[in-house]
Amino acid sequence: MDEIVAELQSRPELVRRHFRLWLSGTAVLQTVLNQEKYVRSSWLRKRIPRTADTFVPHEGFDRAKAILDEQHVCVIAGIPGVGKTTVALMLAAWLMGNGYEVHEISQDAEEIAALWREDTPQLFLYDDFLGQTTLESQLNKNEDARLIDIIREIQEAPDKALVMTTRDYILEHALLKHDRLGAPDVSQATSVVHLTDLSLGVRGQILYNHVHHARLPAGQKGPFADRTVWQPIVEHPNFSPRLIEETLRLAARQGQDVAAAVRKNLDDPRRIWERIVENDVTDEAVHVLEVLFTLRTATLDTLSESWSWYRQERGLEADVRAFRRALQVLDGTMVAVEQQAVSFDNPSVADYLRFHLDAGRAPMDALLGALVEPVQTHSLIDAAGMADGAGILAQLKAEAARTGSAVLETAEFVEWSPEVAYESEVSNLQWILEAAELLDSAPLAAHVVKERGADHWYGEHVEHLVSLVHAVTGSRLISQEDMTRFAGEVADAIRLELAEQVEDGDWYGAIGLYESLKEIPGDALSGPVLEALVDRALEALHLATGEDGSLYDAHPLEMLLQFLFDQGYEGGADDEFAEDLATLQKRVGRFGKFREVPRFEPRQETAAPGPYSDEERDREVITELMKGLRDPDITPGV
Repeated sequence: MDEIVAELQSRPELVRRHFRLWLSGTAVLQTVLNQEKYVRSSWLRKRIPRTADTFVPHEGFDRAKAILDEQHVCVIAGIPGVGKTTVALMLAAWLMGNGYEVHEISQDAEEIAALWREDTPQLFLYDDFLGQTTLESQLNKNEDARLIDIIREIQEAPDKALVMTTRDYILEHALLKHDRLGAPDVSQATSVVHLTDLSLGVRGQILYNHVHHARLPAGQKGPFADRTVWQPIVEHPNFSPRLIEETLRLAARQGQDVAAAVRKNLDDPRRIWERIVENDVTDEAVHVLEVLFTLRTATLDTLSESWSWYRQERGLEADVRAFRRALQVLDGTMVAVEQQAVSFDNPSVADYLRFHLDAGRAPMDALLGALVEPVQTHSLIDAAGMADGAGILAQLKAEAARTGSAVLETAEFVEWSPEVAYESEVSNLQWILEAAELLDSAPLAAHVVKERGADHWYGEHVEHLVSLVHAVTGSRLISQEDMTRFAGEVADAIRLELAEQVEDGDWYGAIGLYESLKEIPGDALSGPVLEALVDRALEALHLATGEDGSLYDAHPLEMLLQFLFDQGYEGGADDEFAEDLATLQKRVGRFGKFREVPRFEPRQETAAPGPYSDEERDREVITELMKGLRDPDITPGV
């Protein structure tokens, strides 16, 4: 064994690439596990080999190992399920292979002092050293001071090491309560394991390892070899090693469709976040999450303002220091604070918060009273309209007056923009109508179609107006009389603008308005305005076929030609404009042929494709790897 260890120590790059194989495939691990002096815990003796079977090295592990090598102390933090304990156990296995005894610490830092033996390489593994919730006090009186003293002593000892794990939101909470933990001895030894450390290739190997070693019949493992099964799992935004492990463990007992169960649990990540939100963090922190769900992303000032109103609506104190403490607890775990902006750190947190609200665990009346931005109303309406939002919808309906006011108040934040893609008063009204349909609110629908007059709509984006008319005419909440009147108002506004453009000689814009007017039920242009538009179009026809015709692009000419055809100018023998129409048709035809012919010949592939991107290569590797789940005789290298 000594020769094997010495060879591995002399080739660290080889070990880093094949760390898991070294753990599970050589005599090193089994030798140390079979010697009681190396492992002083029966739990560790069982857990380490099981963890080694599924472990895949990643950047988070490399960072933690580098810190441990340099400082002899490493605090591993991260969200639940990301693999903190896995990294800690693999660091323990690594040091065991280097002759260290491994001791599990289960009570407090005093255990380390009792187990300490001079001139004996020892690793102390302290899992969840701050407890599993922010509400419990894992550090006894003055233990923070004793822990700092031990950390400093271990950092000075050549043959001692300490690995501690904690959820990072609990670490942040502890830093607020125990000033000593903010010392550089702890902060510089802290390594956070992020979900982003698990690259696509790492995720694929993790899934393979868990399925391969799961106590499942071959028939349940085989489907994972199908790319349509494994790819949605490894590329899922809520990917979680713990969730996969737990799902496979439970599925083995229940005989269910394992692959479907994994996907379902990733889609519904309540297992990960429910305990934290409902049991672990303080009420102040939960209220931050509830408000942030409505804001999605917010500045610190906006989040603080809405949180304060929310607390006041609930009859609670809204001290700014409490807000800051709550945010510190959540930062880096459930939320991310970057450049004075706050957002959810993981999309699964927002998914869980939607369930949390749907279950009625946050008072909807208080949330409605805490709205400071229109996006909050949009978020609640959007959530209520989702397939799993029936509970939120029922709560909004129960607060009909307050909900209706919040929906209408969104209009106050709308500013006119020349860009069609931006929100306008008209597009906001269409959203209000959609909200009215969802909430079954006749008052909101009546607000949309209340009499305003044609002048009110003049100058609005015609595309938005036409879309709103279509929504109104399809609404079950609006009477036929109101539909007809509203459509007439909008049509009159478009005709006013069209007449103005005809007068100004803008035939292209006027024809566009003419086409929009045709989309409004029961309305079309006629009379003097249409006659004037035809005259402008014929003038444009003459110009387009003359010397300056090359100045026009294809689309205006196509619109011009189609408009004239619609008005009966088909270029017949008796048509005085026949020659011009024929010339324009040829020109438009050339434009069409030009668009059909590619400017460059498509490149013929005559050689092997270039190097894959990392993700493309990872997918190919995973595809080959997963084949081993279909054919047990194949043992792909991982």
